Amino acid sequence: MEEIRSVAEYIECLKGYQRSGLCGYRPDVRYYYRGESRDYGATSGQAMIGRGNWLEGHNEAKLFRECERRLTDEFLDCKSTFEKLVMMQHYGIPTRILDISLDPLVALFFALYLDPRGRKDDSGDGVVLAYEVPENSIKNYHSDAVSVVSNLAVYSHYDDLDVEKICRAHGKERKEFNKDDAVQHLLHEIKAEKPYFLDWINPDDLSSVFCVHPLLTNPRIKAQQGAFLLFGLKGDQHHLATLESSKQKEKIRMRKVRIPHSAKENIRGELQLLARTVDVIYPDWDGVSDYFARFYGKTADNFYK
Repeated sequence: MEEIRSVAEYIECLKGYQRSGLCGYRPDVRYYYRGESRDYGATSGQAMIGRGNWLEGHNEAKLFRECERRLTDEFLDCKSTFEKLVMMQHYGIPTRILDISLDPLVALFFALYLDPRGRKDDSGDGVVLAYEVPENSIKNYHSDAVSVVSNLAVYSHYDDLDVEKICRAHGKERKEFNKDDAVQHLLHEIKAEKPYFLDWINPDDLSSVFCVHPLLTNPRIKAQQGAFLLFGLKGDQHHLATLESSKQKEKIRMRKVRIPHSAKENIRGELQLLARTVDVIYPDWDGVSDYFARFYGKTADNFYK
């Protein structure tokens, strides 16, 4: 794990990744980044739905449907399950997607972000997760593979969706795989958003991790050059796929860059010079409010100085 103490060192570190790769050079890859305010160890870069007991039983599907029921107006413009997952992620609901960015300075901002309201712990070292993503793992929001994996979030059939078990029974012969009762139920959910979808799911897609480029309808996603990692399943629906378990031939690789706590304040100042401030990263009322709270103080006397 590399350690950096300035924006210049950070950029040099990332240039080294692009020259030599994260674990040896590979052609036809793109780099994405994610900042976390502290190092979560083995769970760094894990989608929230994989923590706690959200994958037990049909908790994930219940959570999804309850959000649909309670936040109907919020979902009116969403045309797919993936778009609904993005909306849920925006409001902090556990999902099987994870925010990443094409902009390494945005990720660095989040690794250092000092919340004026004290909602995040800033006492430890920050980390940036650098992802090396093969081109064939990058999908657009309307991709069929994205629809397949996204709809795992609404799967609630009494038969567990155990891909390994189904493949043992039928091999990877796609026609037989797609005839399985559990797979047919998943197809039913997919066809609710894509009526033209054929019974032709690739078993490997269900067990993969994809990088997805969303619609840029949300100002935050647009400002942050946002994308998402979308996690399939590992074996069965109760286990989340990992970068290591993914069935893709060319896997997504990840490497951490550490930012020591003692260097955070200096780098925050450098990011401010580069206009990476909270009101730019969050171009909405929350961002402007946080900007004033951080740079102008919270009292009425100081607010307009």
